[in-house]
Amino acid sequence: MTKRSIEVASESSNPPDREGNGSCDDDPSASSLKKARTFMATLACDTCRVRKTRCDEDRPRCGYCKANNTQCNYPEPRATKKDQSLSVAINAIRRLENKVEDLTTALNTSRIQPQQAFDNRSPLSTVSHSSPSVPQLPNSTANAHARDRGGAQEVGFSPQAVGTPGKSPYAILDIPGRTPISFSQHGVAIWPAVRNILPQAFYSARDSLAKDYVVDLESRRAPLSMATAFPFGQLPDQWLTGLSLSVIKGLSDAYFAVFNRITPVLDKFHFYSSTLGLAVENEFGYDMETCLVLNVLALGCLAVRAHEEGDFALPARLRTFGTGFVQPEWYHLILDDPSGLKFFNEARKRIGFLMCQNDLQAGQFHMLSTLYYAQIVRPIDSWTTVNRAALSCMSILKSAEPIDFDEWEGDMISRLFWNTLMYETILTHELNLPLSGLQDYEADMPLPKFTPYPRSKTSISGLITDDDDSFFNFHFLAQAAHRIILTRVRHSLYSFVEKEGHPTPTVTAEMHHQLEQWRTNLPPALQFSDLDNSDDGPSPAHVIAKAMLRSRFLVAKFHIGRPFLYKALHAPAHTSPGEYAEIREGLKGGMYWPTTMGLCTQMRSALPLKFGWCCQCFGQVLLFHAVARSPDPNVRDTLPEGWRDWVRIMMQLIDGCGQDSPAIAKDAGLLQLL
Repeated sequence: MTKRSIEVASESSNPPDREGNGSCDDDPSASSLKKARTFMATLACDTCRVRKTRCDEDRPRCGYCKANNTQCNYPEPRATKKDQSLSVAINAIRRLENKVEDLTTALNTSRIQPQQAFDNRSPLSTVSHSSPSVPQLPNSTANAHARDRGGAQEVGFSPQAVGTPGKSPYAILDIPGRTPISFSQHGVAIWPAVRNILPQAFYSARDSLAKDYVVDLESRRAPLSMATAFPFGQLPDQWLTGLSLSVIKGLSDAYFAVFNRITPVLDKFHFYSSTLGLAVENEFGYDMETCLVLNVLALGCLAVRAHEEGDFALPARLRTFGTGFVQPEWYHLILDDPSGLKFFNEARKRIGFLMCQNDLQAGQFHMLSTLYYAQIVRPIDSWTTVNRAALSCMSILKSAEPIDFDEWEGDMISRLFWNTLMYETILTHELNLPLSGLQDYEADMPLPKFTPYPRSKTSISGLITDDDDSFFNFHFLAQAAHRIILTRVRHSLYSFVEKEGHPTPTVTAEMHHQLEQWRTNLPPALQFSDLDNSDDGPSPAHVIAKAMLRSRFLVAKFHIGRPFLYKALHAPAHTSPGEYAEIREGLKGGMYWPTTMGLCTQMRSALPLKFGWCCQCFGQVLLFHAVARSPDPNVRDTLPEGWRDWVRIMMQLIDGCGQDSPAIAKDAGLLQLL
């Protein structure tokens, strides 16, 4: 099967369009008639525009100009509504980042120079205008601060608000008695006050484990099976080449309909028009294109599972009528344990011969491997492959050849960078594992613009367009904006000092304000309300994306309140009524996250970062039990109504994912002792 055969087969599955594509080309008797127009020229050259003739838009010269040997000039393309909207979104993110940087600088200056305190303006005006107490930083200093900023994405994907570890963009002063508050959810168990409140049986079991028992248990688990369950009747060395076009298309379409929408590592058009064709032409040999295709098929199996778990119809290029999941004729191919293992193992066999390749495709392969390991809850394996993806990114960025991020390939490098940085940061923060150094390049890396892959005006381009591209691209940018806020929450609020007024009310109010601004300024398609039903969506990816937006907002509320809970548990005499109100609002925000209930947990095959969500829930269960058992009535009064029901929901998620992870299973066993 050749690349051209794939295109032809794809075209044959669609009826001719109303403009009669190909109806005249095969009929010699119709040569004197005007041929049907097969496409509309979106950017005709100046010559064809003046002559009002059809332009085939070929570059550098169109067919007419080439045939007549005339000069061919194209006008500058006008920005589309999508391009303009993406530009607005990116600029809004940058403005938000600058505002919070100004707030941080003002806060640190006020600490160093107490006589130059904040004025009485609102938090909004404080960051919207330059404060007279804030000195102007020289460019070199500003660039240093920018280089140390946290990554622009990982909190959007993660249930945890994790900043990029390493140097902080804030001048953390050596305040006497200052104690950092751990952001790790497993760190809640070592809070001194929590240790004094929770049952001794819990801590006896916990103390019998290694200090980093999560890493210890995950590192000692058995390797992923290397066996391949070949389809019935197929020989080991022939089963891949014997795959039908319907199987390849079905699994690939499922991958792009679920995983690539939330984690946009690949370009859909480039995959179908180039990568897949090369893999098939090479008969699934030992090349990077084949490795990419096999990982796509492995994740496609999990995506089919997600459609089945949520009872969604599989994606189809032709409009279908009816709803609900229907098993395809090749359903037996996804029945591995875990699903997709046969394809993933074939990719693992081939990558050994390509392990020294560090280009864009290699980075994409390792990020797809990271996604697969994350979905089957193998965090240490996932950390290993995300480090390989980071190495590929750094190899590209350290190359002497400049990168044009306005071009398609540069934009794909940007996509790979942010996805890699996000996953690496989340895992290393929770598991206390080494970093790759990728975060050092963050200040110089622009956000992706989702530049389309250059394509000719052929019928295949119409077959693989996605009407939901803008929705998920905006979702990606919303993750970046939210991540900026959450990173500032972590650096600005997560320290404890036994005195009144710490954390400062001004910064706390600004964090709330920026979060509300993020919610208010989301594009219309991403807007949500407190009463939204996150399970209402046309596909698994829509359900997950919608649930993640609402969950992110609640996650931020919870994390803003958590430092005040630490203070109330350890220094109640210095805790004010307003700070107890912050605790109450934070605990309320820590309940009923759509990503940990409903269809999201029902579609566990597609739920992003299950390990991270389970770690988050582990810490929350401990906190709710500690608050409920606190001897301080003021602390107990912050408990929201229905918290016990919420704890049961979290326990169900932890118990379910414990089937795939020994560390999560151990967490579930510890929580049973409460």
